[in-house]
Amino acid sequence: MDFVQCRTQILQSLHQRDKQNAQFERFIRQYEQLADQLLHSVAKNNRFVSAHRGSDGNSDELAAVRIELADLYKTKALNDQQLINANNRLGEVEHQLRSVQLELVFELISDLERANAEKRQISEDRQCLLDEHIALQTAYHSMEEKYVKTDQERAELIVRLKELKEKEISLVNEMNEREMQIQHQKLQSQLAEASRPNLALDAKAYEMVTMDGFSDVPSNSSIGCGRERFLSCGDVIPERCSAKFECNEMGEVNDVLFHPNGHCFFTAGMDKKVKMWAMDHDSFCKKAEFAGANQGTTRLDLDMDCRHILASSNDSTVRVWSLEGQRLRFTFTGHSEKVTTARFFNSGRSVVSGSNDRTIKVWDIVKSICQKTLFPASTVADLVSNERGIGCPLISCHFDKTIRFWDFRSGDQPAKFLKLGARVTSLDITSDYRSLLCSARDETLTLIDLRTFATLHIYSAEQYRTSSDFGRAVVSPSDSFVASGSADGQIFVWNLLTTRLEKVLHKGGHDGAAVLSLSWHPGGHSLLSGDKRRGVCLWR
Repeated sequence: MDFVQCRTQILQSLHQRDKQNAQFERFIRQYEQLADQLLHSVAKNNRFVSAHRGSDGNSDELAAVRIELADLYKTKALNDQQLINANNRLGEVEHQLRSVQLELVFELISDLERANAEKRQISEDRQCLLDEHIALQTAYHSMEEKYVKTDQERAELIVRLKELKEKEISLVNEMNEREMQIQHQKLQSQLAEASRPNLALDAKAYEMVTMDGFSDVPSNSSIGCGRERFLSCGDVIPERCSAKFECNEMGEVNDVLFHPNGHCFFTAGMDKKVKMWAMDHDSFCKKAEFAGANQGTTRLDLDMDCRHILASSNDSTVRVWSLEGQRLRFTFTGHSEKVTTARFFNSGRSVVSGSNDRTIKVWDIVKSICQKTLFPASTVADLVSNERGIGCPLISCHFDKTIRFWDFRSGDQPAKFLKLGARVTSLDITSDYRSLLCSARDETLTLIDLRTFATLHIYSAEQYRTSSDFGRAVVSPSDSFVASGSADGQIFVWNLLTTRLEKVLHKGGHDGAAVLSLSWHPGGHSLLSGDKRRGVCLWR
């Protein structure tokens, strides 16, 4: 409160006091008038007394004057009492006024002290903020200099990383070329050995060699695996394990994949390599090795022309190699955690990948860039392409028990959701692109109609146990059977239409090791499986 307000309030208090005193002015004036009348009456009485001293004047007049004088004295006494009372009340009012004024003064003093304290505090806070601003400005300039320096170092490191990547790719390609040369020399020596005349070869043996459906030297490929496709004549339930071998130096066999021509197959596992194997009756021969991954590989896929193979990896990358020269063609980096699955997409012009970082990325192979990133908000277990089918071209399954159907024409959100009863581990589409097979952690397989999204069939068995969070279930080439590996090393085969359990494969197979991956032969007459103990089995 400032001086002007204080002065105004004091003046208002004084005016209020004057109003209170005004009600006593009438008594004071009456008292003064009575006092004047008394003095006048006394003087008049003295004149009468002096004029009639010694005479017997009019006694009645004197008595009347005395009575009047007595009345005046009484009135004066009353007025004196009223004046005393008024003075007492005036004193009380003045005392109250002084008390109010003192309280007001003390309150004003307190407000003034509080305002001064707030002013000092504001000044101190302002100075503190000014000091902090100066310190922050200094720190900002220092951080900006560090950022510029770090950004320059980052650019240099990116350049160095690109150079190292190019060197790595060159080294991998050189290694593949050397291995190809060694294999070529070995093949030439084998051909030279085979070209020697062998009189012991009879007609029956010659017929067996020429009619063998698994010949490992097709005419149009330098590595023993051409691009022709095997024509299926119908699916057959495998009966026994005809061959078994260890394909990895260490760890699990995460994926196996038959080549469409049926002469060779591919394996991927924790040994960081993708290997191509040729089959000769019930024996296997490694024909090529695709190196470059820094950690284990998780999923395999071939493009439509069978010219390239891709592999997703636990090192957060997807790599694409050429089959002809085993050269590393493309490396797609951008995921922050391991890539669990990847597929060729858009007729082989793109690659789509899913990761533990809860994202799905679409990569342009020609430009080697990420075209689109989808955010399903759950770990991606598997992906399938439905470009030639009905509805959404991309389907994904996730750890949140959900299957998502993606249509890029309608935006970056899923066009359809399907909720299952447990975590979904893998997907596979029938050859007519009308049904979707889903494997889940509730020990069941589910067949879904892609037109109505209705559940067609559910497959289960008493001893069947889903092998892992990424265990695969597959549909046979002619859509007659579905197969899935179990955690105890058995392989269960169901009839696709009747859901009847047709066969349980286990004898001479994986010996209790969980079966992680399966692949039907394109002809439908055999089944390939990979387990958790680096074993691969061929069932016929």
